[in-house]
This record gives sequence, C-alpha cells and structure tokens, in this order.
Amino acid sequence: MKNKKIFLFILISIFSISIFSQENTSITCGDGIDNDGDGLIDCEDNDCQILPNDGCLICSDGISFADTVLEYSSGCPLSDPEVESILGVSDYDGVNIGSPSFAFLGEGGFIKLGFTNNNITNSGNADADLRIFEIGPAVEAANVALRPANPFTISQLTLNGFSDIDADGFYDIGSIGGSTSSIDLDVIMPGNSVHALNFDAIQLTDILDGNCNGITPGADIDAVCALSFVEVDCAGTINGSAVIDQCGECLQPNDPNFNQSCIDCEEILNGSAILDQCGICLQPSDPNFNQSCADCAGTINGSAIIDQCGECLQPTDPNFNQACADCEGIINGSAILNECGICLQPNDPDFSLICSKLYNIYIPNAFSPDDDGLNDRFEIYSAFDNEILINEYMIFDRWGELLFRSSNFDLNSSTNWWDGSFKGEKLNSGIFVYLIYAKFKNGEIKKYSGDITLTR
Repeated sequence: MKNKKIFLFILISIFSISIFSQENTSITCGDGIDNDGDGLIDCEDNDCQILPNDGCLICSDGISFADTVLEYSSGCPLSDPEVESILGVSDYDGVNIGSPSFAFLGEGGFIKLGFTNNNITNSGNADADLRIFEIGPAVEAANVALRPANPFTISQLTLNGFSDIDADGFYDIGSIGGSTSSIDLDVIMPGNSVHALNFDAIQLTDILDGNCNGITPGADIDAVCALSFVEVDCAGTINGSAVIDQCGECLQPNDPNFNQSCIDCEEILNGSAILDQCGICLQPSDPNFNQSCADCAGTINGSAIIDQCGECLQPTDPNFNQACADCEGIINGSAILNECGICLQPNDPDFSLICSKLYNIYIPNAFSPDDDGLNDRFEIYSAFDNEILINEYMIFDRWGELLFRSSNFDLNSSTNWWDGSFKGEKLNSGIFVYLIYAKFKNGEIKKYSGDITLTR
C-alpha cells in the first residue's frame, strides 16, 4: 500500500507537469484545470469553445463530460484501438479515417464510461439531463444504462420498473436513435426534486442491427456529457472539499493526516531518506551520500565513462572516441544517416535530395476503368525508382463497406490494383474511399487516405 501511494503521487506529479500545458484538446478542456494559465478553465477558454462538434456550446461546463473508460468490448472482430478518444469534450472533426476523435462500439458491442469529478443528475424540469454525441446525420441506435451513485437513486429506479439485469451495477433506462441523442431523467423517473437522482457512470450498448463491415462498425460515439450535474470530490461526496494530498490520499485539507502519510525510500512514514545520485537510499546528511557510485567499469567513484563510440574508457585514454563505426560499419568512417534514415556520406549529391525522392508518391484523384488501356486501374506512382512496398491497399464505399483489398505487393505491380469492380460486377461511376499503407526503403511506413472518383 505504501509503495502504491508513492507511485500514485509520482504519477500525478509527472502527469500534471508534462501533459497539462495547453487548453485545446478534448481531455484538457474537460478536466476542470486551467492548463494554459490564462485564468480560464475548460469551456470558458476560447481554445475549448472552438473545438469541433459544438461540445462547449451544448454542454457549457467541461467537467460535465465523461472522464474515464471503465470497460470496452467490441461486438466485432475489429476493436477500436483508441477508445479513450470518447472522453472529454466532443471534438469530432468530420474525418472518419485515421481520426481519433470518436470511438466505435462494433455491432452489439458496449462501452462503460465513468464520471470522476461530477455526477449525472436530474434537473427537476423538462430539460434534457444527458447528451450522447453520436457521429452522423442520424443517431445510430444504442441502449443506455446508468450506474446509481447512492441508495436513494437505486430505490427510485426500482420503483419505476428499471432493473440491473446482469448485476453489474448498471440499470437499463432507455435508448437513443434516429433524432434522439438526449435523455430526460425526470421523464422516466418523475416526481423527484432537482438533483435528487445521482449517477456516476454510463454504459452504451450498440443495438445489433447490421454487420461488422466497414472501418468503424456499430454506433460511433464522440463524447457523453451530463447536461445536469453536481460536482463531487475525490471521495465521491457531492459538492465535497476532499482532495488528493501530496501522499496520494483523498482527505479534507484540514484533516490532521493531510500530507502526513508519505513514506520515504526506506518506507519510513514522513522520513527524509532519498535516492542519491548513485541510486542508493540514504539520508542527505549521511557521509556516504553520493559517494558509492560505480563508473561504467564498475570502479567505485571511478572516472571511466561511455565515449561517443559506446566504449567504457577513461577520458584520457588515447582510444577515447576513436573506435566508432559509422552507419556503413567502417571504423571512424564518416557516413551518417540523413534526415530520412538513409546511410550516406555527407558530401554525397543525394544526401539532401534523396528524402524528397524517397517519399515522392503521386495518387490520382480519378480513374476510368473502360478497358481502353489507359488509366483502367486505380494505381499510385513514384517519379523515382524507389523500393516501395504496399503493405495494405483498401477501397471502401461511402458507407464504409470494404470493396477491395490487396496486401504486400510492389509499387510497380501491374496486377494488384483495383479495377473498379466488386464481386465480379463493374461498379457505376461514383466517389469511393481509399486507405493505403506504404513501406519505404528506410523502413518507414506512411498512411495515405482520401477519395477516388470512378468514371465510366
């Protein structure tokens, strides 16, 4: 437990120092912290107000959005690798390929989201209390379940005929779909005073109404926010004042134990021992503090160091920095890696130019598979004789259905490109979507996506 406290404190410190420096992402706009130091928090900040999808316009307080992913299970073999993109303020930017601004559930899949600094509550009036930001012009159908935060809320759910069917703490309360993306708790559980009902988590389950085709199957969720909410502290108390102290404990600031349960590296409560420069846990006043360091040769307080060639030597050794092999494996050679990872001599004429040649790919925006021998396949080209491997080459229709796929072939292949057909039938003229992964000579893989127009 003591080690966990130290780890939690270090993690919180590192996280707060390294991450929270701007106020322009879905997460930083929904954490209740002034990350950029301009005196404005979350949706008060103009950088948050201009995020796509009108999150701050519809849910005016950033902390009203879901904060953590509790559980996720895709209903398809394909799972979303970035489900955390569902957290914080809604920020869907209109791009469906390669964009981390929303999460898909898969046909019949589900996700559980937690609210750590607020509870979803009832407004006590006819206004909606909960908003689900779902992608697209029509809301894809999904069942909604909420986790009650107190016994009173459980009693009201039971009185109104709602139940926890699978005993996971979540009660099914209804669904969204079509034009419905919001829920009014006062309609489904009438007669309660404002903020009488409290929930700290939500589960969204895709209604199994299709198949697993496409890049993002099932319902696509951008964000979830409580239109009506109350703030809670780290102890889960409504409008409470408990905070996480420097020791990682959730306590009232006036608690005598506040900041008093920290342990030092010797696991002594409020001790002063620390790790010295040699990695030894000692009191700073100990005569051995910083005195037991071994150099790279294993000599206590020795002066040998790793030179530029990776050799452990004394700085005065004649061989210091003299045994380096360049990227071609030549001892003290001068070949180096250029900016695109190719090993060349700095005076090589291609040293700077080869990078522009390396990634020089042309992708047309249209092709005409009319069997006239010209532009009959959707091919991509390079102006240079590059060693380019096409790892993945996929074509989708506008609804996300996979029409064609080819893998691991050379750019100069003449047989692996799409000819405008699907299941042996020629498709009519239209706009389609491509997703291509290309591997270059230096081992780097780049992704290309966009639209291709088929004309006949």
